[in-house]
Amino acid sequence: MTSELSITDRKRYRNLMSQSIGVGVIGIFAATAAAVFAPSSIEDLFLIAGVGSYYLGVVGYLFIWQRTGVRLLDEREARIEQKTGQIVVSVLIAITIFALPADVLLDTTGIVDVPPAIRGVVWGYALLLLFSLLVYGYVADRMQ
Repeated sequence: MTSELSITDRKRYRNLMSQSIGVGVIGIFAATAAAVFAPSSIEDLFLIAGVGSYYLGVVGYLFIWQRTGVRLLDEREARIEQKTGQIVVSVLIAITIFALPADVLLDTTGIVDVPPAIRGVVWGYALLLLFSLLVYGYVADRMQ
């Protein structure tokens, strides 16, 4: 197809892409719910079918995207994604700045036993932030 699609075509293809992903997500949730109530002998089949449904939705999305040339993001959506990313990174920085030292302090003094799940989340956020900074540096280097 041409690189410039009409607004109507672009909306139609983007709706098809969203519906494809939606069917996959609904499929995996429905299969998971069915597996909860299914006998143990067939619950794995439901889970495998759900994952298959999800991947079919993803493949449908990618197929439509590649065949039609629909841009994934227009200018407005790109700005929204950029602002969202800035907010998420700011929240991660705030959590990391306050939670990591608090975790170390509480662990050292023994005042409170920090649950392993909370500790994992805090350190996971810190690693995610580190990864984000590494990717930022790589992209900034490539754009020079």
